[in-house]
Amino acid sequence: MRLRTVPGRASGVHRVLLIGTCVALVVAVVGDEATGYDGPGPFVCLALALIVGFVPGRYTPLGAAAVSGFLLVGGLASSAFTDRLFDAGRIGPLAAGWVQLAGLTVAAVSAVAAVAIGRRSAE
Repeated sequence: MRLRTVPGRASGVHRVLLIGTCVALVVAVVGDEATGYDGPGPFVCLALALIVGFVPGRYTPLGAAAVSGFLLVGGLASSAFTDRLFDAGRIGPLAAGWVQLAGLTVAAVSAVAAVAIGRRSAE
């Protein structure tokens, strides 16, 4: 029996967006771990990448979009996170914060686009 992933069943732009969502979530994990912050974010993002990649369902990527949005809003509401985004004296946490921010943003946008394109191609 061959294991078929959800991106493996998709085609064209839809496949690229699903894979992009998974990769962006992994990039967000790398950024989160590089900052040294000890929280559940990396585990949640990795679990979402696995869910998007392996759980079938047209609207499954919306979970990744919602959680990415919550993590973005929570991070930007935290003064500890926003201070790291503009602290040029410490280049490591500065770069890691921007990598995490970019990964979460790309994950949210590509997940919504994957659902929109998948829905359009199914009609």
